[in-house]
Amino acid sequence: MSSLLGQAVDVAQTQITKILKVRAEQSVRLPLQRFLRYFTLNRLFADECEAVSGRSGAPLKGVINQQIGDFVHILGELEKQRIAQKLDSDLWEAKDFGEADNAFLARILQAMTNDPTLWTKGNMVWEEIDESPDANGALTGNNSVNGTGKEKIRNAIIDEQKYVLVESATSALRGIDRFENLIVSIPSIASNVSSVLLDYLKLFHSRSCQLVLGAGATRSAGLKNITTKHLALASQALSFIIALIPYIREFVRRHSASSNPALAEFDKVKRAYQDHQSGIHDKLVEIMGGRASTHINVMKKTDFDAVADQQVSSYMETLTKETSTLHRVLSKHLPETSVTMIMEPVFRSYREQWGKAFGGVVVKTEAGKARLLRDAQLFDTKLSKIDGSGDIGTYICNIVREKPVYVPTPAM
Repeated sequence: MSSLLGQAVDVAQTQITKILKVRAEQSVRLPLQRFLRYFTLNRLFADECEAVSGRSGAPLKGVINQQIGDFVHILGELEKQRIAQKLDSDLWEAKDFGEADNAFLARILQAMTNDPTLWTKGNMVWEEIDESPDANGALTGNNSVNGTGKEKIRNAIIDEQKYVLVESATSALRGIDRFENLIVSIPSIASNVSSVLLDYLKLFHSRSCQLVLGAGATRSAGLKNITTKHLALASQALSFIIALIPYIREFVRRHSASSNPALAEFDKVKRAYQDHQSGIHDKLVEIMGGRASTHINVMKKTDFDAVADQQVSSYMETLTKETSTLHRVLSKHLPETSVTMIMEPVFRSYREQWGKAFGGVVVKTEAGKARLLRDAQLFDTKLSKIDGSGDIGTYICNIVREKPVYVPTPAM
């Protein structure tokens, strides 16, 4: 009887292995939940055969393992294509972070310590699979409207920190969710899937750098130029992923049987994101430094004695307006600490540039000096209230007040 059972199991496994091989191309391209159910059924079949006959069924398991590897590769490529397309078409505008997005985020945060129930449904072969587009909350939730009739932009929240997100950053949650779901369902492939997940995060980093700092979005999404708002929102997207990486890393560590080399890679990826973010902040400082240089060149061509009756110069009005706009845009999209980290070096640059500029102006009349002082006072009035400005306004005003009136010596 034992021999007959063994032979029957061998025949059954041989036949099912043939079927699995024939359908391999379709199987490895199944939707995630369908593939997980397919894998679970095959695993249960192989386990039952081994329990009956005592034979491991290596050929069948070999085919299944091969298909798992192919599925991971294909899923990784598809997810990278999706996020690349989202990034390329992103207009870098703030988008509402709705209930569906919060559902994805909540699962990823929860997975740091325990696995969400939804991620184990693929293994429950006795339950029906919900294959509707919003089965995982992907497309549910409506944007709310505020009292002005405009769409209200809700923020993502991680550890009480709010994030104003663009569409591509929100979409990245879907990919992370699928990769972690796969690891929960098939823990033996945690190492392989975590490597694919790292590639996914690296792609988001490199492509967003090309599109914003490299101005690629002017071609891919048709933006006229890269503005302060675009840079600020790109910084927020990076901050959001930076905040997620420790959660993802701990999730991978929990599911890794032994030391996983990918864990150290997560730390490297996080540093790369932080360097990228610093590059964005430096770009903002550079832009404002360039604007200051342009206005200083106008200042150098101004004869303050000839236009002494004018209240203030247009260059100073423009500079203060641009700086106030920068601060307002940053404050709308970035946390206060990040705004200060950008504004402080902007004002340090201003202190050096405008200190030299005001110190280098030669005035020949008291009226001309008063005219120059009004420019300095406008700078102080408009910008001294901004965090990070320090005493720059007073510093510049004192330079002008201490400036001597140059009276040329009459020719003999």
